[in-house]
Amino acid sequence: MILNIKNKINNIFSLICIIFILVTLLVIILIISGKKEDESIIELTSTINTNKLNNNSKEVSIDIVGEEKIAEAREVLNLKEYENMPKEVDGFKVIGKITIPKIDVEKYILEETTTESLLSGVTKICGPEINQIGNFCIAGHNYGDTFGWISSLETGDEIYITDTYDRSLKYQVYEIERVSPYDISSLSQDTDSEKEITLVTCTLGALKRVIVKAIEVYD
Repeated sequence: MILNIKNKINNIFSLICIIFILVTLLVIILIISGKKEDESIIELTSTINTNKLNNNSKEVSIDIVGEEKIAEAREVLNLKEYENMPKEVDGFKVIGKITIPKIDVEKYILEETTTESLLSGVTKICGPEINQIGNFCIAGHNYGDTFGWISSLETGDEIYITDTYDRSLKYQVYEIERVSPYDISSLSQDTDSEKEITLVTCTLGALKRVIVKAIEVYD
């Protein structure tokens, strides 16, 4: 009887030890994976900063009005910047907000991409000013509350980008793909004068990048 109890206790203790070891290994894997993802996204940003995108893109002609006229137009329309969003998050400048209804994501877009800023939200990699002609590229971790579920999006799903004056544009997903971490073709600015956005995150272990591309649509 006593021997049976001791055996059961030993079995339970052994099971607890095995569970503890497995949980520890899982935590280590997740930490290493997160570091690789950070390095992958930062490396992507560095590549863009040091090398022009070799896309033979067409020149986009944009009519630029003076700053005074822009200020006058905003005054007439009574547009107030940062009325409905913060100017900063954890010390990083906010330039807009992204909303993806299907996967219940709503995050502020931060101006710069660094290891630290990626922990505070999603970040601009490259592209034009928000909601302007070109390819506005956004990076985010593959966490559940950021870009962890963007691979589940489908063609036709909607994404909303809101600027700091609370003006929103609707974009529709038209392409989802997984690419090599060294493939930067999705960041091309050749959009044929359309307004597009590209969402970028990494798979587990940063072995691939998940790319979601969307284009502006009109109601």
